[in-house]
Amino acid sequence: MDGKRRAYGRQAVEALKGLTGDDMRLALNAMTEDERHVLASDWPSWAHEGQLPEDDRWRIWVLLAGRGFGKTRAGAEWVSAFARAHPEAAIALVAANPEEARTVMIESRRSGLLAVARPDERDKMLWEPSRRRLVFASGAEAFVYSAANPESLRGPEHHIAWCDELAKWRRGQAAWDNLRLGLRLGTRPRAVVTTTPRPVDLLKRLLALEGTVLTGGATRDNPQLPDDFIAAVEAIHKGTHFGRQELEGVLLDDVEARSGRGR
Repeated sequence: MDGKRRAYGRQAVEALKGLTGDDMRLALNAMTEDERHVLASDWPSWAHEGQLPEDDRWRIWVLLAGRGFGKTRAGAEWVSAFARAHPEAAIALVAANPEEARTVMIESRRSGLLAVARPDERDKMLWEPSRRRLVFASGAEAFVYSAANPESLRGPEHHIAWCDELAKWRRGQAAWDNLRLGLRLGTRPRAVVTTTPRPVDLLKRLLALEGTVLTGGATRDNPQLPDDFIAAVEAIHKGTHFGRQELEGVLLDDVEARSGRGR
């Protein structure tokens, strides 16, 4: 993006910062398609709190948040920026199963890797579902893996990894172990984990590791969500164990989670 377009994007962000919910959606809808592309292309200015780590000194970035917070968008933007800067990159995309990797991480209409690509990149990207491979405009490649099949991660090498909804991986520890042993390309192999919290041992272990940083927030913290949606889900779940986990993004302990199941 040239300097003039970047300046426009930042001015637009400043104008939108005081808006939330329906007001922000109306303002975005009033923009031209080109204006929205310019705005979206300057992600660091546009991201809300919790969608970016505070600094770059980490090996694992865990984004732990409520549903609808913007976890997928944050993961896709980080991976896209890395692919843009590193044409030689080999990237692992790991989800609970291949279908979720495809529908959420790659094809999600508003926040997947195809959606967050810049306008001049989209025609140059190649998504090959049968090969589970996404080729970025730069030439960088991302490969889809299923955490349900940990052996598929034994052998391949990667520069970075994006792990989505790690807290629901059925064979999480084995998948993570094989993935981590393959993160050995480049000078700073790293992983971003985007997940709604569940009190699983793997997530707790990752959070305790040296070099892990944690960001996140609640569903209501996403200023682009409709006000009516926030009001509806909070009317049902606010104050419950389910609401604390799924809406507020709070990692409950095992006893608390079990005692509140269904409430």
